[in-house]
Amino acid sequence: MNAADWIFTILFYVNLVMVAIVTISFVPQFLFYLFFFLKRRHFKEVEPQKRFAVLVCAHNEGDVIEKTVRHLVEEMNYPKELYKVYVCAHNCTDDTVEKARRAGAIVYEYHDDDPKHAMVSYPMRYALRRILQEDKEAEVFVRADADNIFHPDYLRRMNNAIVEGCKIVRGYEASSNLKQNLWTQQSGIFYYKDSRVQNTFRQAINSTAMSTSPGLTFTRDVVERMDGWDCMTAAEDAEFCFRRLEDGYKIYFNTDAIVYEDQPSSFKDTFNRLVRLGHSLNRLFFTDGWRMVKMFFKTGKPMYLDMLLQIAFNPVSVICFIWFPIYYIAYAICMLMQSAGVHVFTLSYFQMTAAGTIDPGISDAFAQLSNCGVQSIIDLLVMAAQVIVSLYLFCVIQSFLAVYLDRRKNGLDDRLTGMWKGILLSPLFTFVYGICNCLGCVTKLRWKVAKRNPSSQKILLPLPEKPKKIWYFTLSEKEKRRYARMVEKTLAKEKARKEKAAQG
Repeated sequence: MNAADWIFTILFYVNLVMVAIVTISFVPQFLFYLFFFLKRRHFKEVEPQKRFAVLVCAHNEGDVIEKTVRHLVEEMNYPKELYKVYVCAHNCTDDTVEKARRAGAIVYEYHDDDPKHAMVSYPMRYALRRILQEDKEAEVFVRADADNIFHPDYLRRMNNAIVEGCKIVRGYEASSNLKQNLWTQQSGIFYYKDSRVQNTFRQAINSTAMSTSPGLTFTRDVVERMDGWDCMTAAEDAEFCFRRLEDGYKIYFNTDAIVYEDQPSSFKDTFNRLVRLGHSLNRLFFTDGWRMVKMFFKTGKPMYLDMLLQIAFNPVSVICFIWFPIYYIAYAICMLMQSAGVHVFTLSYFQMTAAGTIDPGISDAFAQLSNCGVQSIIDLLVMAAQVIVSLYLFCVIQSFLAVYLDRRKNGLDDRLTGMWKGILLSPLFTFVYGICNCLGCVTKLRWKVAKRNPSSQKILLPLPEKPKKIWYFTLSEKEKRRYARMVEKTLAKEKARKEKAAQG
């Protein structure tokens, strides 16, 4: 064997490991769509009783903040005396503060000149601590972004989940400008996949969901436990999920609590958003991923590995868009040279890696080497075609199922009018998503404000569905007892902290 044989033999087996890693990361996706027929679970309807504090953190959101706050204050189907709307204006230089107050919100102005703090985590912590001190009646907190529009029944639906015993609940994410153009369709479909297929499966097997920013709901004891807010990275929502799971909580999914979010409407805004997410989630994978590994070995529950794999697509993207192209392009060049008579490899390489077909009918050694090169190129082209076709079909099927299964919930007719372009071109978005993840992994974090689309907002409210059997989701008594013990520990810890502060 020569040097090239040894190098590419090692790379061959390294590539097999990379293929195995990528394959494992896709296992949950196959499970989600294999059980696409699972029914949605609902929380039983109860009378409004919980007191909510809805918090919107905003930086120069004058274009959308008034509409968002006014909708929360005036349009929610929940007793007005049972909720308050807060806005934390973070380093605002526009009219965000004035518009938020005019719309009816309680406004906190937060100023922090540290450029490293130019993220939502810091105003979140500031505002939540103030609400804990000033609003003793607040039992449940709801996080909102400045461009979010909540379904009028959102608080009522979340009240159902909290009364059932849930401590942390995420809602169903939908798009407020779904049909504006191709990019908003793609982003909307991405959220439908997550909400309808992935989280419906997780809820059916009593697993946990990944927490997301819009509409994230959590109880007061959760806020007290983390002294306001303790997730200070750019991926604060995913970090919140990891830390709370480590604490012993579970994130529940409420399919009936719908929050509509303004989606990026251009390639530029989509690209910037995905690169930022790629950077922050990749960093979180390596800094906090160990928490999920620890919890898996501690409890034996696969849901923790599921959450780890949920953000593993970011480092996996580096394998797909850096390792695979470099390896296979180098391999193809060597095989082209081999087939042209420049024998980079000896027969030993092909025998060790099965990279080419050894034809016993060819006795001439040089002809045999060239034949192996030609066969390897053919095998590579066939494999590439199979992978491309398979991924294209899988992406399209994913998108179709996600949109069709919840078509009426998302205000779409049975023919999915206006959505087929997004469905058929969803593999393009997946490709862009992977490239952006990869770029985010190898570039510095840059926070660029996306263009808002208030004039293109067209919320597609749910259409009436045929009466059907309702499948309810309930917490086990074991979970309720565990949460009760956690609340007792939190209260004891808070009491000790206050006594220590008073003594000091």
